[in-house]
Amino acid sequence: MRRAIVTLGLPRTGATSFHEVLTRLRPSLGEVGLCAPKLAPPVLHASADVTQHRLARLATILAETDADTVIVACEDVSVQRPDPGGPARLAAVFGRFGFAMEVALVATPQAERLACAYAQRTQVLAEARTFRGFVRREGFSDRYDPLALLDPWRRAAGERIRIVPVRDRRSPAPLLVRLVAELGLTERLDPLLAPGDLLERVNRRSGPFAVEASRRLHALGLHRRAAGQRRRLGHLLDNLAWARGLDGEAFRGEAREAVAAVEAYHGEANERLAALAWGRSWDAVVARSPALPPNELAGRTLPPESEAEVEGLVADVMAHAGHRAPPRWLRRVDAIVEDGIERLTDLIGRPTWRVR
Repeated sequence: MRRAIVTLGLPRTGATSFHEVLTRLRPSLGEVGLCAPKLAPPVLHASADVTQHRLARLATILAETDADTVIVACEDVSVQRPDPGGPARLAAVFGRFGFAMEVALVATPQAERLACAYAQRTQVLAEARTFRGFVRREGFSDRYDPLALLDPWRRAAGERIRIVPVRDRRSPAPLLVRLVAELGLTERLDPLLAPGDLLERVNRRSGPFAVEASRRLHALGLHRRAAGQRRRLGHLLDNLAWARGLDGEAFRGEAREAVAAVEAYHGEANERLAALAWGRSWDAVVARSPALPPNELAGRTLPPESEAEVEGLVADVMAHAGHRAPPRWLRRVDAIVEDGIERLTDLIGRPTWRVR
């Protein structure tokens, strides 16, 4: 059987960087028996099923390729709406063409996953809560349980799984170097790689001023008015903050006790995953990021100059979008309705939000 490697993408875990490298190398991958299919759909009708389009596109590529190893990314699996049958359908497509599916996942502490999810939600104007409020509401979800996330994929892949810690106490090598080695692709990719391709990438992330401005824009209802351009407006907000000399550091939320409670809640799942993957304890393998003090602006009285900077960012983005704030009573009604919808859909297992 030929190999079909599926990397399960979680925010800020290196999966995107890995596939960016593969995308650049795509014209040469066939020379070493690899294939990284381009599955992104063209412009489709609004009613089209993007997942079905990708599966059909994948089947066409598998039928035509001579590669013995195919590598496919499933991005942001922790925040997509649940699809328990999806992994099995994907494995069946691979199986029709003689490929056995295996799954790769980067293991990350819940504290970092929560911080990344929150930051990405603010980048699309989708969050009005403080970081503490977000953690208390979202942190106990199965989205942050590594075993719950992995289980349907593990079953579909016949237990062929590979787990790589985001930072490994056993090795100082960069994440992408360790990921490529774990997948057994080092010898094939080495001749194609340019210097630095597998080094750590630090994507510039929103800082405390942009995050606070985003929260206020959400409260003003801009996320509803600009539903189709929220990411573009989020990038504009970041760029405005950086151009003004703000946000030299990435956002770090204030929720130590809440995060500790979430990590304790998921501790048993972490340990079971570590035993399954490495035969060792979680803390013996997964290193934490350096602890830095929070810089969140929400929930505190800001100095007048900082308050003016935040309000200036809000005003500029509102003006760019051509949005006028609705009356306060209407904003309160909208917020209550949105909160009710989110609570209901979470209860029935159909979360409404995504970070992308």
